[in-house]
Amino acid sequence: MKQLYLKLDTLTPLSIRSNHAATRAVEYISGNTVLGSLAAVHMLSYPNRKDEFEQLFLRGSVQYPNLYPALVESASDDWQDMHHPVYPLPRTAQSCKRQSGFLYPQVEENGSHGVRDTLIDWALFKLGARVGGGQFEALNAMLKHKNCKHCGEPMDHFTGYYRRNDVLNVMAATLKQGVRLQIHAGIDREGGIAQEGVSYNQLVYDEGMVFWGAVKFLDDSLVSTFENFVSDIGTSGLVRVGAGRTRGMGKVSIKVVESSEGAQERRANFATRLQSFNAQLLENAADWGLKDLHYFFALTLHSPLILSDEFLRYRGIVDGAVLGELLKMPLEGLEQVYQSASIKRVMGWQELWGTPRMNEYAIDSGSVFLFRCAAPPTSPVLDALFQLEEQGVGKRCAEGFGRVCISDPFHKEAELR
Repeated sequence: MKQLYLKLDTLTPLSIRSNHAATRAVEYISGNTVLGSLAAVHMLSYPNRKDEFEQLFLRGSVQYPNLYPALVESASDDWQDMHHPVYPLPRTAQSCKRQSGFLYPQVEENGSHGVRDTLIDWALFKLGARVGGGQFEALNAMLKHKNCKHCGEPMDHFTGYYRRNDVLNVMAATLKQGVRLQIHAGIDREGGIAQEGVSYNQLVYDEGMVFWGAVKFLDDSLVSTFENFVSDIGTSGLVRVGAGRTRGMGKVSIKVVESSEGAQERRANFATRLQSFNAQLLENAADWGLKDLHYFFALTLHSPLILSDEFLRYRGIVDGAVLGELLKMPLEGLEQVYQSASIKRVMGWQELWGTPRMNEYAIDSGSVFLFRCAAPPTSPVLDALFQLEEQGVGKRCAEGFGRVCISDPFHKEAELR
């Protein structure tokens, strides 16, 4: 499977609504919105290329991503490199309640005290509690990081998006600046003037904001077709995204950049990542007297996940049985050790047909599920896990849903960064 990185720059204010109400907005551009916007431009620009339209937008062969805010407050332009991925922070991330945020960039204006991850702490707490009455005091794994080491204030959950620079071995939060409330007034239909008592606010991104995502191709032959299409229309001014397009909002430019990693390199990095996370957890467990814990890996959602059972009921968690179904092969002793997850309602608009979508329920992005198995995964199991990460899980993967990461490196960040 090949993939391209997609960069979107806002040319006019941009607003993405989370539902039909104008007052609620989201801080990212959904894959469904990207697909619909590009499909509308393709129909307008190339009405005779119906086969190409079908291949790019109807068959599910191209998986369009959620585009996350990608600007980082940094003195160096290296941070804006397209090859530095942007991901939502997992639900296990935490920061100082008073001075939250990443330590980088290390400038006077940045008073943040850092961000860390608590997944391994929770794993030790859960596993230690099962021992019961032994030398291990399970609660100490959590109390060790109860307060910020810089100021002593309590730690709290931290949400947002982050960008990782592996060369510098640092991470930074993407900018929340550039977001503002735009005030609108209702118009009296008879007088044509502002109607008293009717007004609302709309959250918008200013011009110059940058968003990032990775487009995946189940059919490699479509890569050049997609590149040529985006090259033709990316800076034409025809691409409009989000709400208020008839009022001049949502004008964007789009460009694509080839990924620096091939499938074989991603597979090798995948195996290294799993081994590194398991070794880190076992090393920390040994410090607390826990041994013979077998093998651990985590499933972290990088976008909402829509799963249903055989009766079409929406699932709210991913446990050992569900993961076994997704892998389509047995994994000895597979069990879920810990989870931190939430549910969200998914609404939307079908741009292709001009109709609202059916409401669905998804496990929200950032949700984390920790698993343990009796032995290290065999090569076929590793291949199956890698395919879950590459091709996505659940419904509507072509619209950005179901993107997962196995043993996300962020879970190893035990210290404030």
